[in-house]
Amino acid sequence: MPAPTRFPPLTALSLFALLGLLQSLIWMALAFYLGAQCSWMALVLAVTATLSLRLGGMVPGRPRMLWAAGLTAIGVAWTSWGIVVLQMGVTMGVRPQESAVKMGWHLAKTLFLLANTPLDYALLALAVVGAAIASR
Repeated sequence: MPAPTRFPPLTALSLFALLGLLQSLIWMALAFYLGAQCSWMALVLAVTATLSLRLGGMVPGRPRMLWAAGLTAIGVAWTSWGIVVLQMGVTMGVRPQESAVKMGWHLAKTLFLLANTPLDYALLALAVVGAAIASR
């Protein structure tokens, strides 16, 4: 096991980047296939953030809590953007890459707010807070 450090080592961040990207792609595909937001997948992303920082050798405490919550929030934001882009691209009949370039911040925010229910918001918030608590 590597010596504990105050900041996350590159291996922990690389592990989260790879696993988080894979999980976000699975989350986007699942949301598209089921026609729902599948916000429970945020909890899986929180577990990944927590485990990657723990196994990466970061010192327990407030910095690791903040890193886990931040990585989970970034993963949730990235995936939410991807779901909106994918749904808008299919609706408009363009590829997701073209939709991502053309979609503005205001439209993405509006679609995100319209697509999510209070349960979705609760699960997204629970994932961020749960990642912080689990990584302490």
